[in-house]
This record gives sequence, structure tokens and C-alpha cells, in this order.
Amino acid sequence: MECPSCGKQLATEQGMRQHHTKVHNTPLPNRVCKRCHQEFYDPKSQRAYCEECYSEQGNQNGNWRGGKETETCSVCDATFSYYPSNKQGVYCSECVKEAEGLLPENPAERIELIRTACSFCEAQLERLPSSINGNEYGSFCDLDCYGKWLSNNIVGSNHHQWEGGTLFYGESWWPVRRKALEGDNYTCQRCGADSEELGQNPDVHHLNRVRDFDDPSNAHTLSNVVSLCRSCHRLVESGDKK
Repeated sequence: MECPSCGKQLATEQGMRQHHTKVHNTPLPNRVCKRCHQEFYDPKSQRAYCEECYSEQGNQNGNWRGGKETETCSVCDATFSYYPSNKQGVYCSECVKEAEGLLPENPAERIELIRTACSFCEAQLERLPSSINGNEYGSFCDLDCYGKWLSNNIVGSNHHQWEGGTLFYGESWWPVRRKALEGDNYTCQRCGADSEELGQNPDVHHLNRVRDFDDPSNAHTLSNVVSLCRSCHRLVESGDKK
């Protein structure tokens, strides 16, 4: 390839372009304008029009991809236009405005909450009808109440977390977790933060990992667990703290 400015011979077109940019301080054209058909240089090699022909409007916009398309509204059968770059048109703008809950100015009707009692401690709760209807286990204040209810009501071989046996060698996880929290006064045994400071109950950490036991149920013992806040739990799990 021959440099158009100095006539130097180069092995490849790419090499000639790099030579011209570095030696003559001017990059060679790499695009042809679709309107005036003149060559021009675009650093990203993407533009379809040169500086003189480029416009922000219509098909002279560098991002032009054919403009809008038409579609029939699935609700009112009106014909409307949309840009292909947007999500495929299904509803016209008028039907979107009238649809409840899609726009802030037309919010969906608020669903009335139902008052019910926690299935464990009987505290009064407010829940959506969908969370109550068809729920065979009932409603609970939090996971702690749910765990206590499980340990008192679903025991034996019918429950997937039950392993049978005695308290220290095989009782299900939920009672052990509850007894660990109660024994540690719901307080992190490393930093001393309690559930009130944390805004939630501490985690219960296994000192010896569950996967290290041939029988995983043997890991769920009071001698193998300790209460830790979420931050200390992460530090201990990562090995940064003992």
C-alpha cells in the first residue's frame, strides 16, 4: 500500500492508515456518506453521514433505523405508531393511560388487607387476601414465630427437617436454633450487639460445618452453635475472624 501523502510503501492498508495518522497527523477516510457520497473519517466507523449532511432529524440521523412502525391496539383496535427500538407495540397510548396501575396518575385500586392472628403467638396481623387464602400453614409475625410453630406442630418423619433422636444428637434444626438464641439472650457472642440494636435476631452459626458431618443432623447441637450478628457471621465464615 502506498501512502497518498508521501508515497511511502507499506505492507498493509492498516499499516498505511496508522502511518498516515502518526506521520501526517491526519486520519484517512473510512466511511462514505449516504447522501453526498463523499468519503469522511469516523473514529468509531459507525456514522452513515458526513458532518455537512448529518442531521438530528429523520433518516439523516446516525441512529436512524427505518422510523416508526404501525400496530393495532389489542384493546380498542385503534391503529398507532411506535419505534422498533422500543418494546413491541401492543396497546395504544390512550389505553395505557386508562389502564389502572400503569401510570402514577391512574393508580390501581388499593386491595383491602385482612386482619388475622399469628398462628404461633396470636398477635394481630394485617395481610393481603392472597397470602392467606389457600395457605395451609397460616400466617406468622416473622421467621422466628414460624420456626417455633414448626417445632411445636410439625414433628416426626412427616417433616423434611426432622431427623429424630435426642436434643443433642439429632433434634431438628428449628428447636436448636431457638434454644441457641434464647441461651445467648438474642445477643451476638462476638461483638455484643443484641436483637434490639440489630433490628433483627442474630444468625445462628455452626462452629463445625454441617457438611463435615456424616449425618448432617448431628451438626444441630447446642454445643456446636453460637449466635452471631450478620456482620460477625460474614467475618467468621470468610475466616477473617475467629
